[in-house]
Amino acid sequence: MRVRARTESGEVEGLRESGLAVFRNIPFAAPPFGARRFSPPQPPAKWRGVRDATVSGPAAPQPADDSGANPLAAAYFNPTTTGEDCLTLEIWTPEPGAASLPVMVWIHGGGYMSGSGSAIAHTGRAFARDGIVHVALNYRLGIDGFIHLGEGTDNLGLRDQVAGLEWVQRNIAAFGGDPSNVTIFGQSAGGLSVMHLLAMPSAKGLFVRAIAQSGTPVATVSVDEAGRVTRRLAKRLGVAPTRIGFMGSTVAQTVAQTLPFALDFVNPFRHGSQSFLLSPYRAVHGTPTLPEPPLVAAAAAAGVPLIVGTTRNETIGFLKILGRADDINPLVGWYFKWMLGVTRAMKDAYRGGPRKITSTLRLVEAAWTDWLFRMPTLRLLETRVATAPSVPSWLYEFHWESPELPAGMGSDHALEIPFMRDDLATLRTMAGSAKWLGSHPPAALATAMHGAWVRFARTGDPGWPAYDLAHRKTMIFDATSEVMSDAAGPERQAWKGHR
Repeated sequence: MRVRARTESGEVEGLRESGLAVFRNIPFAAPPFGARRFSPPQPPAKWRGVRDATVSGPAAPQPADDSGANPLAAAYFNPTTTGEDCLTLEIWTPEPGAASLPVMVWIHGGGYMSGSGSAIAHTGRAFARDGIVHVALNYRLGIDGFIHLGEGTDNLGLRDQVAGLEWVQRNIAAFGGDPSNVTIFGQSAGGLSVMHLLAMPSAKGLFVRAIAQSGTPVATVSVDEAGRVTRRLAKRLGVAPTRIGFMGSTVAQTVAQTLPFALDFVNPFRHGSQSFLLSPYRAVHGTPTLPEPPLVAAAAAAGVPLIVGTTRNETIGFLKILGRADDINPLVGWYFKWMLGVTRAMKDAYRGGPRKITSTLRLVEAAWTDWLFRMPTLRLLETRVATAPSVPSWLYEFHWESPELPAGMGSDHALEIPFMRDDLATLRTMAGSAKWLGSHPPAALATAMHGAWVRFARTGDPGWPAYDLAHRKTMIFDATSEVMSDAAGPERQAWKGHR
């Protein structure tokens, strides 16, 4: 059954699915290529008649995941098509004719290299089922979205996200949503984006709540460092390190360099501790769009309640990509620990803490997770509590483990997504899901986590105590979820002053 709604650019026709309405491939900005390449997003063209919004549009140009290493992840998180007309969004709503429903805007992950708002992993079905208007948007990726060329080209992928949020403000009422009650949320690069948006002057007032899953506020780079990255990429492409120079490369050429350049970057033997940040495609602070690092600006974002959290083993999957998830030889382990700045006090905290970590592999994984994700997240919370104590923040950790990974290291990066979306049923229909989730993933965990996100979007309170420096309450999402005080205690104290 078809259903229609009117946007500022024209009328769109979507589908009714299981009593809900879904509209796909709605442009919020013009295609950012051709003469508009490496430029800020521009308004979309208007159309006459009714635009078909029943089929997902192309995601931003990106490398195809044809390695075969993890076909489930490729099918679950990545798009089926890519193309230049990619600045579009997808909306799930209980009813376009409704009024003043809470809105949640999802920003997908993928290291600023891959992904799509319309991927299977990011369906808004369960949120719409529970009375939320769910929006998922695309943005430019890789070289076209995150290379710094000066001349007003800073943070183009983030500018796309702001353009999407501005579109939501102007149009979401036509889909039943309340533009004054918008929550942004995202995971991985999407979690980073949430922290960046909190720090961006142009995003102020476009949302009232935020959720950052597995983000980090320390991954941005200075203009000088961004310039060095640009020059290295320009040398690879054989062009000048300017907008005009990069305009001389084709989209196919920049996409072809996306992964090789990233794989070179993540070699710590060549690039040191910077490699542990995982992606060379990063936001640039000290620019008009992002004047200050997010750890400074996002911490004091006026009036925006925030949920932040991490999985317990964020980096085990990255160690697996590096071929070191089963074992790590002592010399390589020593080098990793040295580059991460692991001290004797940290080793003692991991060994004597609740996890009783003794193996080199587990210690490296825990230290990398804490260095990149967990400790910077805690610093963000502590800074918020100190600078804006009246604006509440909440902390969670996701501890449930995939049976695919070694015991004690199975709570991998992105594992929480099907639970947060309460969409285990869709994932279980996909080949390989039983290995990732086991034969009986806990439905109660999906109910609890998804319910907290919905509650936060509706009321501003996810259902557990806000974070403070006296008790440091942390929601532990697991087969049986519970609130703990100072869940990171020994490690947090050992890392103090180091990260």
